[in-house]
Amino acid sequence: MKGIGKLTIITGPMYSGKTTELLSFAEIYELGRKKILIFKPAIDTRYSKDDVVTHKMFKMPARVVGKAQEILEYYESLEEKPDAIFVDEVHFFDGNLTKVLKTITLDGVDVYCAGLDMSYLWEPFDVTAQLMSIADEVIKKKAVCEVCGEYNATLSYKTRANGGVLDVGGKEKYIAVCKECYQKIRKEEGH
Repeated sequence: MKGIGKLTIITGPMYSGKTTELLSFAEIYELGRKKILIFKPAIDTRYSKDDVVTHKMFKMPARVVGKAQEILEYYESLEEKPDAIFVDEVHFFDGNLTKVLKTITLDGVDVYCAGLDMSYLWEPFDVTAQLMSIADEVIKKKAVCEVCGEYNATLSYKTRANGGVLDVGGKEKYIAVCKECYQKIRKEEGH
């Protein structure tokens, strides 16, 4: 019997290299001639409908799913199981993702996930927080603060107040900021 797979979550603010690190792990498995599967949420069509793409445009093909359960259904339909599964933008998935990925790791498959840990309101995304709590490894990334230029940004700040908390976007809507600059911007805007 295969052992239990490892669950790794890569998290942090926008522009911290989460997807880049996720795809680096996927590439390592591929170089080792391992079978992989990459999933992305249907809501994320920023750079490509069918690929997981970094902000620097490195990309790998992905299976697009609307709900977490679709990951498990597709996985269970496979005759040959992969060695690892990679899931990008986990914060866009429903709460069932934790149960789905736990089931897959119990089947002996390594799982790597990437996603924001907090919304632009400095509040945790429940799905990411759940995954962090059951993960074997949590990789918490930082970004360069767009305001002060220091490598200490842990928050994403929404520069355009439209849409809700789950609002897909890039540089046209979000910047990475440190906590001090986040507080300064919020004060300047009267929050």
